[in-house]
Amino acid sequence: MVVTDTLERVSLPELTRAYNLGFSDYRLAVAITEEKLQSTNIRYGYNPEYSVGLFDDNTLVGFVINGLRDGYAYDSGTAIIPGYRGRGYARLLLEKALSLMNSQGVHTWVLEVLSDNTKAINLYKSIGFTQQRGLNCYQVEASLFKEKETELKLTKDATIPIPQGDCLPSWQNTEQSIIAGGVPVWNIMVKQKKIGTLCYENSSGSIAQLYIQEEERHKGYAREAIIEAAKLCKTDQLRFINIDEQYAALNTLLHTMGFQCFAKQLEMTNTLRGKA
Repeated sequence: MVVTDTLERVSLPELTRAYNLGFSDYRLAVAITEEKLQSTNIRYGYNPEYSVGLFDDNTLVGFVINGLRDGYAYDSGTAIIPGYRGRGYARLLLEKALSLMNSQGVHTWVLEVLSDNTKAINLYKSIGFTQQRGLNCYQVEASLFKEKETELKLTKDATIPIPQGDCLPSWQNTEQSIIAGGVPVWNIMVKQKKIGTLCYENSSGSIAQLYIQEEERHKGYAREAIIEAAKLCKTDQLRFINIDEQYAALNTLLHTMGFQCFAKQLEMTNTLRGKA
């Protein structure tokens, strides 16, 4: 018998198994370890009480993983494993999660979905989600920049001062996510003067935020900071995930540096406050 319940009693190994099965044929290859899923859940504010699973004889066969912060919820992953699809279970899970959050004071539910995943987009729209903005995901071979020289240096900052930039970050790149996930924060230094901030996990090659002080812009420092990040990168690819497509300055810079846009996503929200 297939039933729904929260993920409160689901162990990390069981959730990891279902996660990998659920995304096994996803357009973007997904394979995650227990350790990586645990750190991702911490970074995104995972709350099992607001997350929902689909169970067949106590085996997890589908899920909606939600993070929660300050009245906002974030769907960091929704999937049904092969063999259970096409039966309306995704809608069932989402409606169950919606009901949970509606009764507990959550006012906004946020998610991202690949812009070409029409079936999922239509499903989300049918339960009240609306499109907010487009997000671009970029990557480049880090080796392209290994030999390039710059005049700046990156130094780790223990105090994590993250300034408010011009581009609103997605959930996974907010200051709260950066702090919760232990993402290293680097000072961008020129001749012992701090001219910007880089939030960058060099172990995964992922840049969450890049900020150059206003008076130091248009001098090529953002480009040089990316070059220095590439030199510290411990993976083959250097990545920017979820850059607002309307933020021309960074999108243009990444294109000119040879980054490829490997995925486009839609950020969607569901405003629950005031609903019955």
